[in-house]
Parts: sequence; structure tokens; C-alpha cells
Amino acid sequence: MKPSRTDPARPARRQGGFVLVIVLTLLVVLTLLAAAVAASGSRAVAEAQDEIDRFQGELDMRSTQDTVLYMLATQRRNIGGLVPQATAPVTLAMLDDDDEGSHALPLGNEIRLDGSFYRGLGDAQFALQDDRGLLNPNWMSPSIVHAFYASRGAPSGIWNDLDAKRLDYQDPDSLHRLGGAEEDEYLKHGRPPPTNRAVATPLEFRRILEWDRLLEGLDDGQLLRTLTTRRGATINVNSAPVEVLALIPGMDHEQAQRLAAMRRQMPITSFWTLRQSFPITPFMEESLTLFPNISGNLILRDRRFGAKRLAHWRLTPLADGGPPWQIDYEVILPRDDESDDAVAEAPATPLLAPQDAAGNGVEPRT
Repeated sequence: MKPSRTDPARPARRQGGFVLVIVLTLLVVLTLLAAAVAASGSRAVAEAQDEIDRFQGELDMRSTQDTVLYMLATQRRNIGGLVPQATAPVTLAMLDDDDEGSHALPLGNEIRLDGSFYRGLGDAQFALQDDRGLLNPNWMSPSIVHAFYASRGAPSGIWNDLDAKRLDYQDPDSLHRLGGAEEDEYLKHGRPPPTNRAVATPLEFRRILEWDRLLEGLDDGQLLRTLTTRRGATINVNSAPVEVLALIPGMDHEQAQRLAAMRRQMPITSFWTLRQSFPITPFMEESLTLFPNISGNLILRDRRFGAKRLAHWRLTPLADGGPPWQIDYEVILPRDDESDDAVAEAPATPLLAPQDAAGNGVEPRT
């Protein structure tokens, strides 16, 4: 029997194969590690850029808000809305000589006060809603308030109860109106007691017994597009949304849409035009107006991210040594998908003009 001969190169080949496997494994691990680090780094960069973009969007909205408030405080308003460019101040002498009311007539390029969106600074968009275009149940004609109840599906048999509960919530006493509710009723339902003062924001109407059911289905944005807390008993037909116009006796949703389309082409400048064009009940004219109020909503939204908020402003021209305007409250609104540039017009003002590459304002087309 011949002794076996061992190949001295075989162990070396085995060791070389083992080392190769180790090296390949290490390469795979290092590749995976590098990919993970790269992905993590890319995510971190993307998240950082996203935060920067969101901050810039918030800055654009805040800058737009301040600019629009400045315009409201320094530039005049007329039947058509806010005049976008500075004009000579109107003096009492000029008003005395203005027998035809020409200072109140529209120029044609006003920023409308009916909730229409305009392009602001950067990626911000804004809309102004005149308070006289909204409904205050505390001050408005009962026929309009009851029309609002009906539009929300409330049967006529509970309208007086809704009125009583609204008044009991806000009056300073603890006396019960017929169909009303005071503190004991609220505690019985596990609800906070009435504040016994006028509601501070339209959202507070939800705290009133039975009103929470009445307003069910309206999100904050829809509620704030309908109700207001400003004191006044007139509706501005040049700024009221379709939902409010439809509440005017004699009007319906179709007529309200037609009025909104008509005033978009040319604001309503006389009650004669209103009477000739729409079936508004004659006795309602005393509850209507053509002129805006000194307060309203400023709605801002970020075109890119959809962030949206509302600030209720009030001009204070008679404040002695105080600011020219006041913000009564701010509300974060539900995001929406109406942030396309196509729905936002460019206002004819250099204050909100886009910037060119050098950072200079580009004069908008009028």
C-alpha cells in the first residue's frame, strides 16, 4: 500500500478562499452601511429643507398679513373693496363737495372683500372678508336669522327656543326665558355654564345648548365664512358669500349665485340696480347696504403646504395713541386643496409685487 501524498498548496488555497469570503462579506456590509448612511443623510437634508420651506411659508404669510393690514389702515375702501394703490386722502371738504358720491364708486381694480383669494408675498395667498357680508344672529333681522335656522335644517317649531337659548347664554342675569337655558341646564348636560356676556368669536356659538346641533357639520372655516360677532344689522350685498345672500327674503341659492357672479364683473352701486335685477322683498332694503365695514376676516394660506389661518381685524382710527388696527382673534383653519395659483389673482399694488432675481419689486400689471 502506497502512502498518500498531501498537496502542500491545498491548505493555502482553502485559506485564500476563506479570506476572499470574509473580504466579500465585509464589502457587502460596508456597502449596506454606506447606503444606509447616505439614505439617512438624504432624509436629514430633506427634513431640514422641509423645515426651512415651512418656516419661509410662515414668514411669507406673516409678512403678507402685516402688508395687507397696513393697506387697510392707510388706503381707502369703496363699494368695490380695498383700493390697492395709495391715493390722496379724502378730506371732509372733499366729501362735502362730492354730491354724487364719486369717492365711494369703484375704480375697477379693487381688492374685493368677498373672500376672493389673491397672491401675497412669496408662496402666501390671502383673502379679505368684510364683516358686513356675514351674519350676526344677535343683531340681524329675525327673518334672516330664521332663514339661517331653516338652512341648517332646524324645524320652525324650535326657532324661538334657539333664540331664547342664544340670549340666555349672553345676558347678565340668571332668569330663564321660555325655551331658554341657564347654568343649571348646562350643568345637567355636563357642559360649561354660560359666560353671561356677548360671544367673543363665532366659534363660541357652538357652546350654546342646541346650537351645537344646529352648527353640526360645519367645520371652523365654514362657520367663520358665515357668522360674525360684529355689531350691525345690515348685510353688504357686495361682499356677502352666496350662503348668506341666499338667506335674504326673496332670494334663493340660484339667485345668490347670480348676484355673486354679477358683482364680480361690476359691484352693485345702487339699490335701483338691486331691485331691477333680483326678487328681494322690498321691506328688506333697510337691512342691506353696499358699503364695507371697518372690520373683517383676513384669511391666509400657504400655497405649497396648505397651511391656513384666519385673523379677525378691526381698524381703530379713533384710538388715541394706539395702533391703527387690532387683531381680535386668530384661528388655525382646516387645510384645503384650493391652493392652485390659478384661483389667486395678483393684486394691482407694488406692496405685494413679486420679486425679481435682484430682489427688487416687479410692478404688477393693472
